[in-house]
Amino acid sequence: MLFMSDAEPAGNAKKPRLLFIDNLRILVISLVIVSHCSITYGGPGSWYFLDPGNGPATPFILAVADTLNQSFFMGFFTLVSAYFILPSLLRKGRETFVHDRLVRLGIPLLFYIIVINPFLTVLLMSAGAPLPMPVATLLNPVTGPAFGPMWFVMFLLIATGAYLLWTAIRPPAPPGSVPHKPLPGFAAIAGFGLLLGIVTAAVRIFLPIGTTWFFNFQPPFFPQYIALFIVGIWAAENRWFDAIPDHLGKTCTLAALALIVIEPFFLHGVLSSPSGIGLITGGLHWQAVCYALWEQMACVMIISTLIWVFSKWFNNQGLVTGAMAADSYTVYVFHPVVLVSLSLLFAGVALPQLAKFAIVLPLAIALSFGLAHIIRSLPGVDRVL
Repeated sequence: MLFMSDAEPAGNAKKPRLLFIDNLRILVISLVIVSHCSITYGGPGSWYFLDPGNGPATPFILAVADTLNQSFFMGFFTLVSAYFILPSLLRKGRETFVHDRLVRLGIPLLFYIIVINPFLTVLLMSAGAPLPMPVATLLNPVTGPAFGPMWFVMFLLIATGAYLLWTAIRPPAPPGSVPHKPLPGFAAIAGFGLLLGIVTAAVRIFLPIGTTWFFNFQPPFFPQYIALFIVGIWAAENRWFDAIPDHLGKTCTLAALALIVIEPFFLHGVLSSPSGIGLITGGLHWQAVCYALWEQMACVMIISTLIWVFSKWFNNQGLVTGAMAADSYTVYVFHPVVLVSLSLLFAGVALPQLAKFAIVLPLAIALSFGLAHIIRSLPGVDRVL
């Protein structure tokens, strides 16, 4: 499973499953579909198919939703994925862990490059839809976007490999052999967000948003991903997700809400200026610095809030949510097929883009989970997905 493995904390004694982590998987994978659907219907970003609709307010509304989503959701994926690496490594041993990791990440990655991405290209060509770039570029697995959303899987493979090299030099302490470090307080969390914002702003002076490297990597966002991968490992060592104090959760929630309220006003001011969105993508602009600081502060506060809220009120599952959590990785791999197909189906429908977005989004989420469940029911597939 992506964001591996079993939702159990590290330690000697068998602990109750952290079911809220499973439930967070459902939320965050749904946010991935929200992001790609918003791009389809006028939000900022690139995707396989962009609906040629209209509506003057649509780009701003979807830009607000998309930038808020982008501020934290992939970083959250990274954090949760890293959180379960250490317990999985300690439980399975290095050889088995590496084998399982290569199977569960490598095989779906190759399948996407070899099968899904070419299928989507053929689907767009058959429908007469404009391709986002030339076919040769679309199918190039190194310099083109052939990885699609699976760039994240490639990143996890690289990051996990780096961590394994680190543990070869400095093996992790056996569970319970060293005292746990306390969960950071609000000031430390805010300081981390501020520092991350400064680093991000510095990176974007030279690599503005929109810069893409090999494997569809977008380096303007990588300070967050790298930092949260390290935090996830550290959090697992100290069992920080086991219990979030209410006072910390409430404070982070208030900070997150304040940052969410600020965002549309700031974004409107930027988009209303003659230079437009380019002011916040990077370079030596005060707006770009403010945006990077807002983005990373929003990231750490929203993530802290969600972990607290879900651990307090959503640490339980029924049959449906249990199945959805198990299917989340498969949804990640196959949701482009569902979303692009639905988008093409509705392309000729005379509806405003926001109306299409409101219709296609819930359908894409529901059908992606349904398709994932069917795929995982096939013999042997659940060993990979």
